[in-house]
Amino acid sequence: MTTTPIGYAERLILLLTAFAEGPDVISVKELAEKLGLPQSSTHRLLESLVATGLIGRAPHRKYRIGTELFRLAAIVEDRFELVATARPIMQQVVAASGETCLLALLTRSRSTFLLAEKCDSPNPLRFRFQLHQNLSLLWGSAGRAILGWLEMADIRRVVGEAEEAPASHERVPAYQDLLATLAEIKQQGFALTKGQRSVPDAVGIAVPFFDVGGQVCGSLAVVAPEFRLNAEKQQLIIRHLRRSAAELSRALGYVPQVRKISSW
Repeated sequence: MTTTPIGYAERLILLLTAFAEGPDVISVKELAEKLGLPQSSTHRLLESLVATGLIGRAPHRKYRIGTELFRLAAIVEDRFELVATARPIMQQVVAASGETCLLALLTRSRSTFLLAEKCDSPNPLRFRFQLHQNLSLLWGSAGRAILGWLEMADIRRVVGEAEEAPASHERVPAYQDLLATLAEIKQQGFALTKGQRSVPDAVGIAVPFFDVGGQVCGSLAVVAPEFRLNAEKQQLIIRHLRRSAAELSRALGYVPQVRKISSW
């Protein structure tokens, strides 16, 4: 981190974020380096959080997430209406396809998304996904299904912040080439990618959903091994994802209208 947070509240937020996104246990020194703070200041912040139960002590003078923070996070997750609304819709997709369904949500910055929920395939051979991490919209079907409906400024930001694909190591595409790909996604209404984010044989298919204001706010995606996805099954998944994304959009208050396909 290049700058030191100014306010006490901001420091607390960054500290909690470091625990949420970091290793299971972490030392004062590691936290201080991560946040760009003196160790003495970091220790005082930690002690105030330990007193509330948000952070707990770990062996060897390290710290971990406390039970109170875990309790509050569980309450917030249970009350997050969008995820609760999407869960039974996702279960229907899994029942119809036999494959894992993911819920991707556009973040406030509009340059990343997070996997907010997953419903696993009943098949013992399936991919593992880590939830609640900020991921680039550039790679994978879940991100590209969202990216295709964003404004030019947001697309430029995504390209500017992107690195090579995590799994395939593809380079960031030329801007005009990306626009052509996104135009195709908008035209067909879904994104299909292979091996960009997880492993080489992982195929992802995703469809966007929209909020009451008609803005894209996320996507529903199915990810499965390539050998289980013949052309017929791909079409089945696309049909179910379209139906499910439309159902989720309606639940969020979206009223379908004739959407003009912009070429930017």
